[in-house]
Amino acid sequence: MNPKKIRVKVYRHNPARDSSPSYETYEVPITTGMSIYNVLQYINENYDGGLSHYCSCRLGVCKGCMVRVNGKPMLACSELAEKDMTIDPVNKKKVIKDLLVDF
Repeated sequence: MNPKKIRVKVYRHNPARDSSPSYETYEVPITTGMSIYNVLQYINENYDGGLSHYCSCRLGVCKGCMVRVNGKPMLACSELAEKDMTIDPVNKKKVIKDLLVDF
């Protein structure tokens, strides 16, 4: 049985190296209860170990994992991944690398 897959388009930018941002698209198998954070971890573990994103409490308390998903701000650790997504940093003007921003 093939698991359901979603397409995830992720903002990529390293201001120290890249002249402009870009997007990478990944196909990720999704299971019931999978969070946006789990999707990002899957990408990091299976496609690109250099993807930078914040993880700490994984309980929705610290708010460090805030990203924009399809234009809406969300906590990656507590929001469920359900459909194809475009994931951007919450503030593109303060990007340290990829989805990691300077709060």
